[in-house]
Amino acid sequence: MGGREKCYLRINKDTPKPTSKMGKSGASMPRGTKITARKKRYNPLPEVFISFYYLNDTSKVLMDNIKTNDKGEALLTLPEQFEIYKSSSGLMSFEVEFEGNDSCASARKNLSIRESDLEVSFFQKDTIKYIEIQASEPDSDNENIPLEEIEVLFYVKGTFSLLKIGEEETDGSGKATIDFPTDIPGDTAGVLTIVTKIEENDDYGTVVAKGKINWGKPIQPVIEKKRGLGDTDAPLWMVYTLIILLSAVWFHYFYVIYQIIRIKSEGKKQSSSIIH
Repeated sequence: MGGREKCYLRINKDTPKPTSKMGKSGASMPRGTKITARKKRYNPLPEVFISFYYLNDTSKVLMDNIKTNDKGEALLTLPEQFEIYKSSSGLMSFEVEFEGNDSCASARKNLSIRESDLEVSFFQKDTIKYIEIQASEPDSDNENIPLEEIEVLFYVKGTFSLLKIGEEETDGSGKATIDFPTDIPGDTAGVLTIVTKIEENDDYGTVVAKGKINWGKPIQPVIEKKRGLGDTDAPLWMVYTLIILLSAVWFHYFYVIYQIIRIKSEGKKQSSSIIH
C-alpha cells in the first residue's frame, strides 16, 4: 500500500515509580511507559494498538498491546513484581511497535535506559533552608553508585502545574543542593510538595522523586463576605443610604395623605359657610 502515510512514535520516558513521605521520597526503575502515535508528526493516531516489548539477549518479549486514546497516547503500567531484564552492562531495553493499517505505515521505536534512584531530602543551616537530592544507580552487587554531572530540576507542585524553583548538576557524590525560596505559599498549614526530576536523560530516561515539607507560607481559606441589601453584614454606607431613601419615600406617602385629609377638611368648611 504505497499511498499510506508515515507514522511517528514518540516514547515519553517520564516513567518513575515514586513514593512520597515527609522530607524524603524515592523513584526506581520504570514501571510505566507512554507512547504517542502520530501521522505527519502532528495529527494524533487514535484507536490503534501499540505493542510493548522488552528485549533480552536473544529475543523480544511481548508485555502488552494497548489501544491509543483520542490523543494518540497508549500507556503501559507494569506491576511492582514484574521483573525487567537487564543486560550485563545494566541496560534495560524496550521496543514499541505499530503494525500499520490502511492509512498509516508500520512504525517501530527502541529505548534503552539504566535503572536509577533519586532521593530528595530537606535540611536547614542557620536561617537558610535547603533541598538536596541524591542520585544513584545500582552496580552488579546492587550497591548504589553516585550519578555525577546529571542535571536535576527542582519544582514546587501547584494546583494545575509545576513551578520551577531551580536546577543543579550533581557533584562527585551524586548530590545536588539548592536554596529553598522563602516566599512560596503553601496550604493552610504551609505544606508544599517538592518535585525533583532528572528529565529525558539519554541513559536514565526521566526519574522523579517527591517530598512534602511545611516550609511554605500558610494561606488562610478565603471567606466570601455577603454584600446583599438584606444581609446583616452589609456595608454601613449601604445601610444608611437605604434608610434615607426609604424614609424619604414614606415621608412623601404621609405628606400626600395629610394633604388629602386637609383638602377634605377645607372643602367641608367652605360648604358650611355657603349654607349659612
